[in-house]
Amino acid sequence: MDIDCLTQRDKAIFAIRLAEKANFYLQADNQNMVKEALSLCWKWIETESDLGEELYFFLDNEENGFTLLQEFEEDDIKTSAWNCIIDAIAIVSRMAYEKMGQRFFPEAIEIVDDGTFSHMISALIFCNDTEKDYIASVYDACLKEQ
Repeated sequence: MDIDCLTQRDKAIFAIRLAEKANFYLQADNQNMVKEALSLCWKWIETESDLGEELYFFLDNEENGFTLLQEFEEDDIKTSAWNCIIDAIAIVSRMAYEKMGQRFFPEAIEIVDDGTFSHMISALIFCNDTEKDYIASVYDACLKEQ
């Protein structure tokens, strides 16, 4: 699977779709927050508006930031689901920042690159090995969109 074959838009779609799947592995009370963040990711795809900071806030805030929730998660599968979700939102956040011409990013966003996709894919597969088929089908659908 070569992520470089996808357009920026399709990379974002691919990331969001994997995060949507990973969200099923979380507890119901966290799923709604993730859905809200992913809805904002979809909004960015549609509008390409200045949402980088808003997306980043879902990842890193002191009350219920996703990185904080992931850090305190004790279940390995849920931790991996959080990893996938955090990666996806970070990817779209970086794209949003870049689209607005920003050259400097928050530390968690600074490290995002195409290699983040490998981490995200591995995290979803850790949740359940059968997710490989889902990942392949989403990738193929993104390729066909081009």
